Amino acid sequence: MDKREVAEIRRGFGALEGMLTEKLFWGLVPEGFSKITDGHGNQWVVRQDRVGEINGSICRDNLAGVEERQYQGRGALRAIRLRDGETALVRSYRHGGLLRGFTREWFFTWPPRPFRELAITEELRRRGLRTVEVYAAGVHRIAWPFYRGWLVTRELREASDLWAALQNDGVKCGGLRAALKGAADAVRAMHRAGVYHADLNLKNILIRAADGGVEGYVIDLDKARLFSGKLPLELANKNLHRLLRSARKLDPERRYLTAGSWDEFLNFYHGGSDA
Repeated sequence: MDKREVAEIRRGFGALEGMLTEKLFWGLVPEGFSKITDGHGNQWVVRQDRVGEINGSICRDNLAGVEERQYQGRGALRAIRLRDGETALVRSYRHGGLLRGFTREWFFTWPPRPFRELAITEELRRRGLRTVEVYAAGVHRIAWPFYRGWLVTRELREASDLWAALQNDGVKCGGLRAALKGAADAVRAMHRAGVYHADLNLKNILIRAADGGVEGYVIDLDKARLFSGKLPLELANKNLHRLLRSARKLDPERRYLTAGSWDEFLNFYHGGSDA
């Protein structure tokens, strides 16, 4: 093997290493989004029509003009008004469970969880499912491999999470029965599209009134798993059991999601749109 052949092999390995590094740091970037780095440890994937408007500055703790929203998933969201009048919601990633007291807002899984959630959410939207519209995802690195992460989405106006709706008898969505049906329709559509939500709970199902009925939206998809075709029955049932466990944790006395309400939810889930 001569020197030229050795050089060609080295260039090939260099290109392969570059591709692997790119995938490790960014994951799969959906069409219509741009990758941005600022030289200060910040990496952002931003929808192209929002480039220049969304960057690492919106995650500063002392940013002026920021409001909070108490619904949608784990913890409060920061609300920021954009130039066109839309409101962007900024969610900071936080650990739950055993890791909450140790790493808190620091993560070490690569590709970063915000980038993975952006890619999954865009794929679900491509499949026709209702979920939030993502503007951007970002991470801030201080020391390898640790980072903090954020997801920036368009605010879904007049929406509430299912847990809040249950506590208020679904008043904004035409009553408890309508709220349960909207949520069940969203979960059924998700399973039919081959999506397993690893953290399905009452706080990451959003509902809102629309066109005389109720629409359901599933959020917090960073740990979701995607399958081709319909989700296998075993996994669909496992997902439903996960949802029930979360309901029992939030509502141990079953004051809001009673046994009868859960049965009604399952009837809507299994019965389809005619239930």
